[in-house]
Amino acid sequence: MLKKFVIVAMLASGLVACAQPQAPKEDSRLKEAYSACINTAEGSPQKIEACQSVLNVLKKEKAHEQFATQENVRVLDYQACIQARQTGNDQEVAKRCDKIWQEIRSNNSK
Repeated sequence: MLKKFVIVAMLASGLVACAQPQAPKEDSRLKEAYSACINTAEGSPQKIEACQSVLNVLKKEKAHEQFATQENVRVLDYQACIQARQTGNDQEVAKRCDKIWQEIRSNNSK
């Protein structure tokens, strides 16, 4: 819960900074915040949701719109995997979820 609050606080500070002349520097901080968020999420639905909030803000920035849109799809797919894993069929779901998680992390390390 505390981490989610920290992410929301970072998100709010990123929004305030975007209105100031140093927006590009703050934009990169927001993307770094997303990267840190997703790399520490470890499959937690609550943490993934917090990361999704950061993506929603990134999507509004022209410089990050394409990245955020692609990541958004991956994150939504991963959330679906987590839910499917909770309902059973672990073996098949694990393969798909692990692949999506690898894609998210790989795309994020660029």
